[in-house]
Amino acid sequence: MATALFLDDSVNTCDCCGRTELKATVAMLLDSGSLVHYGQVCAARNTGKTRKQVTTEIRAERDAAFGRAQNELAAIRRAGTKLTREIIRHVAAQHRADVKLLIQSWA
Repeated sequence: MATALFLDDSVNTCDCCGRTELKATVAMLLDSGSLVHYGQVCAARNTGKTRKQVTTEIRAERDAAFGRAQNELAAIRRAGTKLTREIIRHVAAQHRADVKLLIQSWA
C-alpha cells in the first residue's frame, strides 16, 4: 500500500489523473519504491484511505522528519561543531523538516 509522505507545492500536476494547476500534490511512496505526486482526491482513492487518513500520514511523516533532523543536529553539536543557520538548513533539507521550526529550536 502506498504511503503519503508530504505535501509538495512545487509540483502542481497529478500523476494519476493529469489534473493541473493544483495548489499542491501529495508525494506518495508506492510499494514499488517509486515516488509519485497525486492530488489529494487521487491520493485517497488509490490507497483506499480517507483524506483524513492521508493527512494523518503526512503529519506523522512531518513529525518523524523533524525528530530525525533534531537528532542529527544534536549529534553534530555533540561532535563540537557550532550550529549555523546554513548547517540547520542543510539538515532540514535532507530530512524534509521545517526549516523555521528547526532554526527556532536551535537558535
